[in-house]
Amino acid sequence: MEKEINMFVVTGMFVPSNDTVTILNYKRLKNLDLKFDVFALKSNFDNSIVKELENDEDFKKFNIEYFKNYDELITINKPYLLILGLFNMILFVYKAIKKFESKPYKYLYTSSIPGISHIIGYFIKKKYKDVIWIASFSDPIYKSPYKNDPNLKQRSLLYQLMFKVGSFIFMNDIFEKLPIKYADKLIFICEHQKNFTLSLYPNKKELELKSKIMPLTYLKKWSIYQKLIENKNKTNTKLTISHLGRLYGLRKIDSLIDALIKLKQEIPNLENMLLINQYSEIQKEDVKKIKQHGLENIFIINPKVNYQQSLEVMCNSDVLLLCDTIMENEKIQPYLPSKIIEYLLLKKPILTISLPNSPAYTILQKYKQNFISNDSEEIKEFLKKFLLDIPSYNYSIEELENSNFNLLK
Repeated sequence: MEKEINMFVVTGMFVPSNDTVTILNYKRLKNLDLKFDVFALKSNFDNSIVKELENDEDFKKFNIEYFKNYDELITINKPYLLILGLFNMILFVYKAIKKFESKPYKYLYTSSIPGISHIIGYFIKKKYKDVIWIASFSDPIYKSPYKNDPNLKQRSLLYQLMFKVGSFIFMNDIFEKLPIKYADKLIFICEHQKNFTLSLYPNKKELELKSKIMPLTYLKKWSIYQKLIENKNKTNTKLTISHLGRLYGLRKIDSLIDALIKLKQEIPNLENMLLINQYSEIQKEDVKKIKQHGLENIFIINPKVNYQQSLEVMCNSDVLLLCDTIMENEKIQPYLPSKIIEYLLLKKPILTISLPNSPAYTILQKYKQNFISNDSEEIKEFLKKFLLDIPSYNYSIEELENSNFNLLK
């Protein structure tokens, strides 16, 4: 009998929990003809993902063992539990190594959220040199632009302190430096992310040889993606524009708010014609500015929604808003919003607040989704066009279907 080839997977949350990196990791692994032992942290299960996995034959290849709840280790939102979190992180490392040693594995896969997963990868690789270590990255860690957010100085001293402590513990440079140096294969989401990350290391050319791009993809057989593909666009009474995701740090909407201020001056009854929905966190300064200029009935701030609800919001919107990371003085902007794949599947107009140095800019230009700007006057003009006519699109993104990609080839 042929010996079974196995992969040991250490990550934060894993499906059926729903998180950007959770689903990303599953997509990257499911196409491989391997058996997987997953050692993960537990979080709430998403019923829509549970249903998809019940009909996904590939999920049977995954044996999942949970250590503790995610927020018992990653306590960035609960600083009073920091000591407990640090203790659990050490225990997570110890337990994961013991789990790895319980049987032979050919492959080891770790993911950058949380970064402690890569630390586990380093200790295993150091002791078991024959294992093939694959390190997956979703965002830069070493010299991450978010660590030097200029807006941080505007926040309270307590917030600044918590941010710096949290960054040191949960976004420590070592979480990237160790896998970059010792992993056998490095996986990135896009060229921008790869080029930004590797440019920080003196042996960039050597590192490129073991690097691979695995883009954001969709699963053709999953009904949640089919619903997006088959969705029929409809026009709301008001032009309805929706943004899903946090607005913080370098993900700015100053130019959008300025555009709305100008547009309201031109169209006094704008609130009867336009509705912008924001779902999830938004900076206090933006909320203050929205209220200051009487935009509360135009720009609506809603609580964060789960994945299934987010799909419904997208389907019921006329235009999708993508607020990109703004880095005006950098050659490369390495952050790519994960929702771009769902946006593209819907084939609705996308208003993207971005710059040409962004991966989102490059991708959306490819699909002729060129409503891209960081200038308030230009955004205002696009909004006026949308009020008169909502364009339609007809393109294919079949090249981004998940089965087209293989982690090990």
